[in-house]
Amino acid sequence: MNLRITLTVLLNLGIYLATGAQSLPGRKIASAHALGDLQMVRLSVARLHPGFGRFGPRSEFLQPLDSLKAALEKSDSVSVESFFRMLNPILVRLRCGHTKFFPPMKLFPFYFNTDHVLPVIVRFEDTGRLLVIRSAHPETVGQYLESIQGRPISSILQELRRQMLVDGHVQSSADAQIQQYFSAWYADFIQQGDRALTVGLTDQNGKATCMLMKGITAAAWQALDKNSSYLTHHNHLRFGNDSVAYLRIANFYSREGDKHFRRFLDSAFTAISQRPVGHLVIDVRGNEGGNDALGKALFAHIARRDFRYCDHIEVKVKRKKELPDRGRAYLPKFIGLARLFIKKDVQGRLVFKKHQNLGMHRPRQGAYQGKVSFLQDGLSYSVTSEFLAVARSEDRGTFIGEESGGTYEGDNSGTFVIYKLAGTGLDLGIPLAGYYSAVKPVPSPGRGILPDITVRPGREDLLSGRDPIRAALSYGSSILLNF
Repeated sequence: MNLRITLTVLLNLGIYLATGAQSLPGRKIASAHALGDLQMVRLSVARLHPGFGRFGPRSEFLQPLDSLKAALEKSDSVSVESFFRMLNPILVRLRCGHTKFFPPMKLFPFYFNTDHVLPVIVRFEDTGRLLVIRSAHPETVGQYLESIQGRPISSILQELRRQMLVDGHVQSSADAQIQQYFSAWYADFIQQGDRALTVGLTDQNGKATCMLMKGITAAAWQALDKNSSYLTHHNHLRFGNDSVAYLRIANFYSREGDKHFRRFLDSAFTAISQRPVGHLVIDVRGNEGGNDALGKALFAHIARRDFRYCDHIEVKVKRKKELPDRGRAYLPKFIGLARLFIKKDVQGRLVFKKHQNLGMHRPRQGAYQGKVSFLQDGLSYSVTSEFLAVARSEDRGTFIGEESGGTYEGDNSGTFVIYKLAGTGLDLGIPLAGYYSAVKPVPSPGRGILPDITVRPGREDLLSGRDPIRAALSYGSSILLNF
């Protein structure tokens, strides 16, 4: 039985069942109702979250929650937007990127100020500066973002980083999310309803300018952002020559079902075996996950020996009746059957015993045995980081790019419960299973898979849409990629 489900399905269910989405941003509620929601958050996290205390002391979450409670008790009312902005960074302290907190919405992640979104697309270049790569004001493309409404960009980034839900201590994940939806996050967490924004910029030579930019709709921003990445969004195999193969794994799922994905892997590795391929490049940049069994299936195609993939899967509760305030919890129908496979282990933990990734696994017959390079970034997350972690632990290849988005040790995911908070109408999504990868220990817990070769896009890469790894990276004295 596959415990992990696609989170998006449950999120859409919560959105569909929600009411009053358009009135949420400007609505105020009595502080007593907000305090009720705060108590619900405390109870549900403490009771259900398998990662509570996994990557840091529980006090990191509980103490600021108490401080917010004290602040709310001193006021008569609070806006939903303010409550969201105050509570979200506290949830970030759980250090779990699969925890979700959002207003009922139609267009993720545009929650507030959706008609007045900053009309630029930005990316971090290799110096760490934010470069405008697309804009409703073409003259600003190629300039660096320095301030918005007089606030320095360094201060804005500091605020946004404390609002990004990430696993462990992985800043690459926060920065990847920030650049992916910078204008949305600014509108959600900082913007004060401004219809126009004063933006400070500098050009390549350091010349400073200031421009008033009228906000655009979220839909217009998405149109501006379309096809802004040099990464393809579908899985495919390509040969640079007979000795080099490039396998793009953009996701670990298929709309046609898992069997379709497995058939793709089988056909890809059959094609690889029919050529004298000495170097396989597996590109999982931007791959935010999918079905975890498919990550293990991919590794079996490159494994050199028998391997373990998942050490154990830990849960906090066994039955639906153990959920706090069940009436406000959305769960998949099959969750009741899961209890049949949950047992206590010798350490007294509740663990899920029936999963394809547990136990010992063998390489696929004829598994590829040659050199492998893995291309990764801060959006290589969830199933993707699980796959990369086992590959790292098994010393299976060279890791190139940036730190992966998910932690080496595993994550909290699986089936989710979504609570509709009664006072604010906000939705809280809590993963119910803690996945622990079967990997060798590392000296830096809570970090992602670190690259052997760090490669970040430079200014010209970003402006031209050129992939900095596939276009220019050399390894030692030989060309890594030859396409």
